[in-house]
Amino acid sequence: MTKGKIRHMFPGGNTPFGFYSYYGYIIDPEKANRIFILKGGPGTGKSTIMKKVGLKLAKLGYDIEFMHCSSDNNSLDGIVIPRLKIAVIDGTAPHVVDPLYPGAIDEIINLGVFLNDERIIEARDIIFETSKKKKDCFERAYRYLRAAYELKTDTEKILELALDRGKETIFIHDLNTKLFGTSPPYGIPGKQRFLFAGAITPNGLSNYLDSLCAEHQVIRLYAPTGYNTANVLKCIKDEAVKKGFFTEAYCCPMSPDRIEHIVLPELKISVVTANEYHDISEINSENVTTYYMDEFLSHDIITDFKPQLDFNKHFTDTLIQKAVESITMAKSYHDKLEKYYIKNIDFDQLTLARENLTDRILTYAKQ
Repeated sequence: MTKGKIRHMFPGGNTPFGFYSYYGYIIDPEKANRIFILKGGPGTGKSTIMKKVGLKLAKLGYDIEFMHCSSDNNSLDGIVIPRLKIAVIDGTAPHVVDPLYPGAIDEIINLGVFLNDERIIEARDIIFETSKKKKDCFERAYRYLRAAYELKTDTEKILELALDRGKETIFIHDLNTKLFGTSPPYGIPGKQRFLFAGAITPNGLSNYLDSLCAEHQVIRLYAPTGYNTANVLKCIKDEAVKKGFFTEAYCCPMSPDRIEHIVLPELKISVVTANEYHDISEINSENVTTYYMDEFLSHDIITDFKPQLDFNKHFTDTLIQKAVESITMAKSYHDKLEKYYIKNIDFDQLTLARENLTDRILTYAKQ
């Protein structure tokens, strides 16, 4: 039996605007067979259950999507089994998910029932204190990211002065023609999905671009720091939608309303932004075409603003690193919280819950 492929992504992220959620795009509830929503505190086994269920189903030949947690990218906030149209999602804060169609599509699995509540209550003061410290760390991280965002915006404004929009417009037209031809729009617009390929995590800037672009032809837009490729990518995405293609748009953690990468599964084509912060590394070079976006910039203007650009770059990186340190500290408090729950939960019952969940998912394979 051929093992299923596993794709990796983030459904939410730590951003200059706080925690930003695209959890509504994990799976379309109107197309889903079942959505299992896991509830329970830290350390109640949500990520472990999802990881083990996902790996078992991958061994059985099912392609899986692993939705990683931006506050701990080694943990999962969800899994999707596309062929079975099933998702398992962590429904706890800060990305609270509740059933839209209770019973019909969604159901809650409450792992909190396996906790020894009396022992947890005994530790409530330290749980309150630790939870507050964790929250404070995230809020500090978001303030650092907001400050970095303002410097990043200034850099983008400078590069806009240097940008030859005419050349960029011609490039967009030629690339759209190369990707989609000149046929008229399709009668039904393509569906769209928005997620993150990368995140600002306790381990720094993490991304799963290689996982998303595997076996695709890759259009690589190599951009200097501050070059906003969102205009190019939005135009490509809009054209794909008009032509009826399903598009996955992956947004920037520092500007979560802006597209940074596009994946077109039906065409097996990906268009990605590459820079010093994120790039593909495991894709066969024969499948990659690179365009250098600095060709559309006036280097005289860039030279004139070099002191400002250098200043912005240095302090943007410094502030992002301070945000990472704060997120790392938040994770340490989260780990401390987990210890109180882990030692007060019934692992035998958790194992039974996981096995039951796997069996229920596999019943849909027989339908």
